[in-house]
Parts: sequence; structure tokens; C-alpha cells
Amino acid sequence: MSAFKAIRSQLGLSQTQLKDLLNERLQRNYDRHTISRWENGKQSIPQDVATELQALADRKPQDTRVITFANQKGGVGKTTSALNISFALTRLNYRVLLIDADPQASATSALVGHDIVSIYRNGRTLDASLLKDVPFSDVILPKGTEFSSGRQLPFAFAPSHIDLAEVDVRREPGTEGLLREAIASVRSSYDFIIIDSPPHLGFLTWMALTAAHTVYIPVRTEPYDVMGVNLILDTLSKVHRRSNPRLRIGGVIPTQFSQTQYVDIGIVTHLIEILKGRAEVLEPVPSSTAYSNAAWASKIPAELTPRNPAIQPYIRLAEAISNGTVPVKASDILSMIIASE
Repeated sequence: MSAFKAIRSQLGLSQTQLKDLLNERLQRNYDRHTISRWENGKQSIPQDVATELQALADRKPQDTRVITFANQKGGVGKTTSALNISFALTRLNYRVLLIDADPQASATSALVGHDIVSIYRNGRTLDASLLKDVPFSDVILPKGTEFSSGRQLPFAFAPSHIDLAEVDVRREPGTEGLLREAIASVRSSYDFIIIDSPPHLGFLTWMALTAAHTVYIPVRTEPYDVMGVNLILDTLSKVHRRSNPRLRIGGVIPTQFSQTQYVDIGIVTHLIEILKGRAEVLEPVPSSTAYSNAAWASKIPAELTPRNPAIQPYIRLAEAISNGTVPVKASDILSMIIASE
């Protein structure tokens, strides 16, 4: 096996995925056949490609960061955000665990499909760990787990089930720390742990926030959705005071955004104004058929079309998260839109 192929295998990427990653990071336009020729030694590898590939392979494990996506509203992009950020971080050679903490199990449906029935019967869903004392490590499906559909998990995953809703009923003393304790038992195995929380401000969301270092708030660019942002911010403030003083707001992510719609631009502008001093409004995620096309293909959008402009905000956010740099801000995007008119 060539050194090039060995690194690609280490990264867990197909030739097509590696091609997309290199093109994105180096602003090139290589095709899959070029990747194949490099692997077979039929064509010399450019120095910038070799340097970039080695840098990805040499990434060292870092202190585990726990990130929660939360909002009391449904349909705002929490699951989409969690899936895309998880995949984008995995593609950068980080060890990622995605936890589906939503009893509606949208992330589980996207990744596991019909196999959830057997997984649940075998006690490998999050409710088994939080409610039935099954070790958390036993409910985690490792990266590479293959399902009956032939799909393999691109990262480690803790699936959900409707039984998880019982957590919102069973409010015993100390329950808010159950997920944090579960994560503590496995955190050394991962660089990033992503939590997809439910579409309400119940106890499960409180648990997800108690376990996190950082929270991102997806908000659909609709007037009524924006009006509810203060509710989640008030909840974050309470969690910060009462159970998790380390919790920080990573930013608000406007979703389903159209730069050609005056209302959408107005809503994002309004968000920036009302959240000034409380939370940063990050690069909007455009509305696009790329998301429905990926769902139809049973893929994560960042996995299927990572260079699509509608997917790129997630790719850029993952890069900023991994580097600890400042993400692209909505104000910068609006300035570009206005300048182009």
C-alpha cells in the first residue's frame, strides 16, 4: 500500500471524498482519477497536496470539546447542523461522537434507518444508558458500523428512541447531570462530542446544555422563529448559573436563508441588532435542494456535496471550531450581499 493510500485509509475517506477535501482546502479542481494515479505511483504528488495530506494525518488528539445544538423550535436545522458539523470534523481527521438526545430520533433515522428496531432491542440506545444503567460505552455504535442498507457510520454514534422521552418525566435529584456523567466515561476516546437536543426546553435539553462546553442555536429565518430566540437565551442563562458555569454560546446560526429575499436579509439584520452583546450571529445557511437531495440519497449533505455553496457554511464553521478561530459572521455576509447589488 502506498503512503498516500495509507493516509487516505487513516482518514477514512473514499477517493471521491478526499478529492473534494483537497479541492476545497487548496482551491484546486482535481478529479478522482488524479487521486487514483497518485495512489498507484503513476503521477507525482504535488508538494502542496503532500503537505496538506500529512498535516491532516498528523492531527493530534485534543482536549475533548462537547457541543450542543439547541432551540425550543422544531424544523430550524438542529439535526442538520449536528450531522453536518459531525461529518465535517470527522473529515478533518478528528475523533467524533454524535449523540442523539432527541426522542424524535431524527438523526437516528438518518443514520441508522430501519436497523433501529434491532439496535433498540439489544439495549443500544441512549435511553438504556440514562434510564436503565447500561454503560454508556455499550450504547455507542463505533465509526464504521455497517447497517442492512449497506451504509456505514462515518463517525461514532449514540442513537435515540422514543423511550428517551421518559427522562422528561423522571426528574429525580441529580438527573440533570446524567448525560454529563455518561460523556465523562468516554470523553478520552473523542476530540469532539456533538449533541443533537430536542425541539423544546424540557429536561432533556437542560441535560444536553449541562453536558456542553459550547452551544450553537440554529434559527430559521422566519419572523416567529426569531421572536423565540430570547426563550432559549434565557434558558442558557439559567443553565449557566445553576448547573454549568463553563457553558458558552458559540453563536446563532440563521438557517433556510435566501439572499434574494428582502425579508430574510431583514430578519438576519434584526437578529444582529437584538443579540448584540449577548450572542454572535454567524454565517447564514442557505435554503437549498442540496439538503433534500442528500436525504433522498441517505447521505449527510456535507458527505454528498461538500463543495455546494449551501453546504459550505457548515464546512467553514467546522474548520473554525477545529482551529479555535472566529467563525464567519452574518454581518460579513450581509456586507458582501449589499456590495454585490
